[in-house]
Amino acid sequence: MFQVAAAAAESSELTNELEKGLQTIDRLPGDVAELPMLQHLADVIPVADLVFGGGILIVVMLVHAMGLRLVSDHVSRRVQSILQRPSMWHAELLMGSIILLLLALHLFEIFVWSWALVFSGLIPNWHDAGFFAGNTYTTIGYGTFALTTKWEMVAPIMAISGLFTFGWSGSVLVDYVRRIQQIRDAARERKRAMPPREPAEQPIK
Repeated sequence: MFQVAAAAAESSELTNELEKGLQTIDRLPGDVAELPMLQHLADVIPVADLVFGGGILIVVMLVHAMGLRLVSDHVSRRVQSILQRPSMWHAELLMGSIILLLLALHLFEIFVWSWALVFSGLIPNWHDAGFFAGNTYTTIGYGTFALTTKWEMVAPIMAISGLFTFGWSGSVLVDYVRRIQQIRDAARERKRAMPPREPAEQPIK
């Protein structure tokens, strides 16, 4: 009997401690939010701006990763094919196609930001959204349009996405240029290995 009573008392005490722990956890978000540093951080970067802008930034980065993978696959196939019969004009043509593909990829990412701005209601029409997204994504920033005060921190996040993607494109472009140079070197070697043309025989008069 005594053992049963002791076990019940211990169980009751454990339940009380558990309830106190749950109450402490419930109060934790409020206590954290009251910290001066986090209050200032929330003023600088509102949660809504961070969630919306960060979400679109992740989408843009995933789009960029997929696009660069497709471009890299295209470059690998073309380099292998061209190296069988290398020529300078093939190398220059491939370089031009790479630049056009990267340009198309970045323009599509500007479209993704424009879509997000229009369908979220932050900018009413596609033209203004595209102009604002293009200026902000490329960090030019000379446009006259600005987001409302509540959402103005979306613009820096958009600029950060542009810095990320342009840096990424620049890094892979170094490898593409190296491959183009490989084709040029192979074309020069092929030209040197070709026998010289014999002069045409003069007709007998």
